[in-house]
Amino acid sequence: MKNSAPFIKLLLSGGLLAASGCGLYDVTPCPAGPAPVAPVVSAPTPPPPAPIAPVEKTVLISKPITITGINFKTGSAQLMGTDIAVLDKVAAFAKMHPDATLDINGYCSKTGSYAYNYKLSKARAGSVAGYLENRGVAADRMTVKGHSYEDPIASNKTPEGRFKNQRVEINSSVMLRSTVK
Repeated sequence: MKNSAPFIKLLLSGGLLAASGCGLYDVTPCPAGPAPVAPVVSAPTPPPPAPIAPVEKTVLISKPITITGINFKTGSAQLMGTDIAVLDKVAAFAKMHPDATLDINGYCSKTGSYAYNYKLSKARAGSVAGYLENRGVAADRMTVKGHSYEDPIASNKTPEGRFKNQRVEINSSVMLRSTVK
């Protein structure tokens, strides 16, 4: 065992190392200092949710329109000069709203028979429709009705009241776009 001395030395030094807790093949760390601590990584905080925008939608709303201010002399279906400005506005309205239909309603004061006033009230509505047609409003967009002396808006006992009742009213509905939340 001549050559056994280095082996014994190696064996003894390995035993000393093993006794100290450190070894060549030992899995436990050497007691050189405190074991390193891995840093704690926290998960990132998610951003707050975006605010919810109000829901908007566009709807069509029907808006009724009544046009007044078209009056006639007793027994006449002829338009007066003051009616022209009103009817020009109606024609402009009809051009701006090509889907709108116009209900043209003629009325009379209560002078004369119902039948006479019915015919006159229809002629008054027709006079208005003819004017509007000459201004570019299509005839198929207009409905003409006579109402005789029904639905007075003033007393038939005074000249002023009768003049107010000798009228044409134009009714229409337009569809307007509106945004709602």
